[in-house]
Amino acid sequence: MHRDEDDSAPVVGRRGFLSFGVAALTAATVSPVLLTPTAAEAATLMGASVRRLALHNINTGDHFDDVYWANGAYRPEALRKLDVLLRDHRAHQVCRTDPRLFDVLWQVRQKLDSSDPFKVVCGYRSRKTNALARRRSRGVAKESYHTRGMAVDVVLPDRNLKAVAQQAMALEAGGVGYYPRSGFVHMDVGPTRHW
Repeated sequence: MHRDEDDSAPVVGRRGFLSFGVAALTAATVSPVLLTPTAAEAATLMGASVRRLALHNINTGDHFDDVYWANGAYRPEALRKLDVLLRDHRAHQVCRTDPRLFDVLWQVRQKLDSSDPFKVVCGYRSRKTNALARRRSRGVAKESYHTRGMAVDVVLPDRNLKAVAQQAMALEAGGVGYYPRSGFVHMDVGPTRHW
């Protein structure tokens, strides 16, 4: 934790107080807007009282099969477990994953009426791991959403790969990449696009 040299409490004048108030009000009103789901997402999400997700990381063997959202809120302990499951196993680093990604996975699994867990091919990638992946493949973006905890590459074993990609695209909740030769679908919560 970073601390200033002078540990005494700062003196805030009237202008400083007003600036702080405006900043706090802006943060309170803008932040929820940035995470507001699309109308289609909201309709799907609002109908559920709990959201359960099942994932299996094929690289580490880690499993998650639990409720990650209930009573109108994400469950912090479940999110921590998911962050660990999606960690960069090469760099031994954990990143806080954008929970909207879990909502996308949940919706795809619901819409496809799947009972199988998603097999995770790749979750979070540190910048170092991403650079290594870029040297091996031209298809890896320099500023990949994987490095921000906003992307995952998955397979849903009991459903056709193309159907998974199409369902993810229909949500219009972020980016979707269909990689039939590599055998996975990329999903992220960045801008809506597909390839």
